[in-house]
Amino acid sequence: MTLTQIIFHQQTVFAFFVYCLGIAIILPSFAFIHDKLGHTFLQYCWVKIGMPLIRAFLIIGFIMLIYPINFGIDSAPSINTLLAMDEMRSSFLINMIFLLTFFFPFVPLLGKLDELTIPLQGILCSMIIFSWLCQGLDINDYKLLPGVKALISIIIISVMTHWLAKQLADYIGDYLDKQLHRDGFKTLTFTAVILIMQSPVIFIFGLSLGKQLS
Repeated sequence: MTLTQIIFHQQTVFAFFVYCLGIAIILPSFAFIHDKLGHTFLQYCWVKIGMPLIRAFLIIGFIMLIYPINFGIDSAPSINTLLAMDEMRSSFLINMIFLLTFFFPFVPLLGKLDELTIPLQGILCSMIIFSWLCQGLDINDYKLLPGVKALISIIIISVMTHWLAKQLADYIGDYLDKQLHRDGFKTLTFTAVILIMQSPVIFIFGLSLGKQLS
């Protein structure tokens, strides 16, 4: 399966739809709860803990919806089967993605590069699920890191698509703010568009892992 086939696969399109729908529901709810807390410390905790947790659930949900085609394969043990092999897997996956999302902004130099957040979330989630897939298929000899070519592509695409998503979100967000006489559509649009724009990074990484299964 090629990168183009994965991006336009009906399973991917459905995953994009669910993700954008989730953004449209969750972000306004997040802002509503933030305003209702009415206390600076509680609002700070909600932003620093609530948002990373929400982003973790969103990216995990997206990866699970596109599994296993994100690895370039049509059939594999279901995600439920992989999770059922160990009762701790679900919590482990959520905790790892949450910790990455929470601590990444504090990493010197790299933490300021917001364009790397979603790719790193998707890559880590893909690595974990791929390791479970290999274990389920009784494959012991596998690698979790891509080749140099894939790594260079991931970095370039991450930076370019982040910039494009920001320009698109600024344009659409301003238009919707003016038409609907409300603020906040710029953030809402960017959050929805950024995953769609940066999804090739996740797929390129997944394909590099999936080649080991052929």
